[in-house]
Amino acid sequence: MNQQINLYLPEFVVQKDPFTAVLMGQILAAAVVLMALVSAWDLVGRWRLGSELEALQATLAEETRKTAALEAQVAQRSQDLRLLAQLEVAEARYASALQIRDFLSDTKLGNMDGFSEYFKDLSRAAVEGLSLSEFEFSEGGEQISMAGQVLNSAIVPRYVNSLENGQSSMRAKTFSPSIVRSDADALLFDFELSTTHE
Repeated sequence: MNQQINLYLPEFVVQKDPFTAVLMGQILAAAVVLMALVSAWDLVGRWRLGSELEALQATLAEETRKTAALEAQVAQRSQDLRLLAQLEVAEARYASALQIRDFLSDTKLGNMDGFSEYFKDLSRAAVEGLSLSEFEFSEGGEQISMAGQVLNSAIVPRYVNSLENGQSSMRAKTFSPSIVRSDADALLFDFELSTTHE
């Protein structure tokens, strides 16, 4: 009896080993290449980080040097006694100026327009042969007194008349003159003028 056997049946097919030496070599070579690439990338990254670290350390050292220099300057200035004394004087002047400002803002000083018109009248009333040696405004310009010397006693009434005809509030005042000669041989008369408010 003859029997045919089909050698192509799955039972008779020889199974190939999937892990051959060539395939294993290729996988191993690929793994080595991959590890080499990863190692190279890591080395490049470390080199870059090292360069950046060196640059940052140099910058830090420079900034530390600058900070130390500034701290030394501040310490030197704080120890400079002359500068501290000048600062104290400036602060005292500032405080004094504030006190004066506060005083002036809270105080009624009488004639708040000033005495410039009085000075104008004094200069306009100038008479040859008469000189003023002193004058005083008090009570905000309500009281005026002056003294001086004159060559002739007759000049004083003319001077008083000029003052009473001035443009300031002196014209509303009456001057009382006093004329004396200190010595019989003296060439000049001493005079004093004072006002009373009308």
